[in-house]
Amino acid sequence: MRITADRDIYNVKNVATKKVVKVGFDNKMDAKDERNKLSEKVWEKYNKKYKGVKDKPAKPFPFIVVKGKEHPKYKVDVTV
Repeated sequence: MRITADRDIYNVKNVATKKVVKVGFDNKMDAKDERNKLSEKVWEKYNKKYKGVKDKPAKPFPFIVVKGKEHPKYKVDVTV
């Protein structure tokens, strides 16, 4: 087990704006917890809209977890 305190391994990115909103998570689960906190309002709205509907569309994820600059497999994404 490696200790990676205060390193930029994972980040949370806004899908709509393609900008990183939270930086510097050591492990993926911490980044996912932050992503879930940021997405709560959207998910509440989604649950209200599709309450009781059988064929719901996929749950929206307005924020995603991406690799940070210090991740061993980090690559620069040049798509715009």
